[in-house]
Amino acid sequence: MEDPVDPPSLVGLLESKGVTTDKKDVDRLLLEALDEVLDDLLGKQVRETFYDHMERKYYIGRDDVPRRLGDFLLILERTFGKSGRTIERTLARRLCAKLG
Repeated sequence: MEDPVDPPSLVGLLESKGVTTDKKDVDRLLLEALDEVLDDLLGKQVRETFYDHMERKYYIGRDDVPRRLGDFLLILERTFGKSGRTIERTLARRLCAKLG
């Protein structure tokens, strides 16, 4: 059964002292989790279209997301409205699971 408690915010999770994994590993896991979440919630074609939109309109590529997480979260909100927050929470859950 899934834990009903909201996960920490994505930024809070990555800034927490509890994350002891190497930064490169965390970045890789974040991007992996992001791909999985977008695929699950939106589908692969929409994921690719979103990445293209993000790069063309905001000049942020997929690989820039770990370094520009705050900007990415704003793009999620601007693009998907309130659903962007749902994507963020799902991403935080998935990343928590990957980090153990």
